[in-house]
Amino acid sequence: MKKLYLLLILCACLCGLQATAQNWRPFRPNGDVHAFRGASADTILTLRLDSAGVSGADSVYYFNRIMRRATSFSWQKSPNNQFGQQMRYNVAQRTYVLLWNGGTSGPFVLDRWIVLKPFAPVGTTWTSLDIDIGMTTTLVSRGTALIDGVPDSIVTFRVGNPSGLNVVLSKNYGLVSAPRNLLVYSPRASMLTLARRPAPAGLSYYNPLMLLDLQPGDELGYEQEPIMMSSFPCYQGWLLRKVLARQVTNDSIIYTFRQQSKMAYSNAPGCPGLGTTVSPVTTVRLAASRRTGRWAGNLQAAYQVLPINTDLLAYEYRPQQPGTNSMMMGHPVVPTRAGGSCGGPALLQQEMLYGNPASGQYTYVPGIDAAGWKQLVAEGVGPVAQYEHTLTYSRRTINGVVQTCGVRTDFATLLPVKAARAAATFQLYPNPAAETATLTLPAPARASTAIRVLDNLGRAVLRQQLAIGQSTATLALQRLPGGLYIVEVQAAGEAPQQLRLQH
Repeated sequence: MKKLYLLLILCACLCGLQATAQNWRPFRPNGDVHAFRGASADTILTLRLDSAGVSGADSVYYFNRIMRRATSFSWQKSPNNQFGQQMRYNVAQRTYVLLWNGGTSGPFVLDRWIVLKPFAPVGTTWTSLDIDIGMTTTLVSRGTALIDGVPDSIVTFRVGNPSGLNVVLSKNYGLVSAPRNLLVYSPRASMLTLARRPAPAGLSYYNPLMLLDLQPGDELGYEQEPIMMSSFPCYQGWLLRKVLARQVTNDSIIYTFRQQSKMAYSNAPGCPGLGTTVSPVTTVRLAASRRTGRWAGNLQAAYQVLPINTDLLAYEYRPQQPGTNSMMMGHPVVPTRAGGSCGGPALLQQEMLYGNPASGQYTYVPGIDAAGWKQLVAEGVGPVAQYEHTLTYSRRTINGVVQTCGVRTDFATLLPVKAARAAATFQLYPNPAAETATLTLPAPARASTAIRVLDNLGRAVLRQQLAIGQSTATLALQRLPGGLYIVEVQAAGEAPQQLRLQH
């Protein structure tokens, strides 16, 4: 029994020792997003550990892969994030290592890594590596500091002696500052500093409740113009979206919208035709995870100005349509990035890249003209610019107060309210009707108008046409069997209207 007690005490001590060691880990292996400033003015780089493994006595954690610049116009896949490929932890030595090339480079491959020993006594020295040159690393001090407004214990290491670079590690929040790309040997190394405490993506800059914060009854209106602009654009479009419902649970947010769009074609030289089309009213439903920040729903339906891949971290990429070798890439967080007139600064940006095998080394480039898909996302309203659409009108409830941006004039005929639809509907009389029924429009037809009488199977059993300026028509019903019919009236470029007719 005495041996059993000793064994239990030893296990408890070892478990406590391992848990304590994990408190000082530079990056959390649970998928939390770490954010750093310092790459350039007002730019925030985000990254995370997204996979793990074991190598000998080390636990190995891999950073998410990113795109890096190949040229001023092209990108290339890279396993190296801002602090290398991986983080390793040796339990026995209670030591963390950030490795640029994974620690497996050959004798002619330059590598670099930073060794961090947060449990060593102050003044202890050891060796890190920069391009195959040993760099003295010293634990120079312990203390406390405010990390995003919260006090925490920190340790400070100096890499390089005597005027090296300082690396700061927080007990609970990980790496606080270190040189970008682990360039500890370069006097021009860019120092990255923690921008906020680590958190799940859905609770950080990619929080869906922050990016799209709408209430039932709120409206968003988007104007569409050709991405290939000319002196005579072929078309102009408008899309109006209204929130029907919003549901927030512990792990998700769910929106239901009604939306309708209109397209006006100019018949300019080289354009397909002249006229206006109005889509039917449709319902859109989408949801997002409050942990990962990722949206799901009918997002791909002609890219309906809904949040697409807004959870991508800085330079993180994600394959898109199979067989096209296209990648969606996230850009860094920029709180002051120019957005839209009705959305404020665009905190996030995503961009489509396309494979370019002809470049000698496989690279990815942004699309040009019709393939140039980009998205800007602002807090509260979501996408303020997406491909050909720009947010130009919003009506939102903020803290119980309705606030309007832009004008609704261009969207006035879209999503008519029930009273307006009733007022605009044609009339039929008599109803029921025996031999004929008279159809009357609320105003003379402004365009060629089609009339159809549909049976209970949806088949058109009678067709007529109203000319421009005509407001009445007589429907001959003598040859139709008795029953219930639907009379449908549709003016060119407008949604159809229907009434029941008993014969």
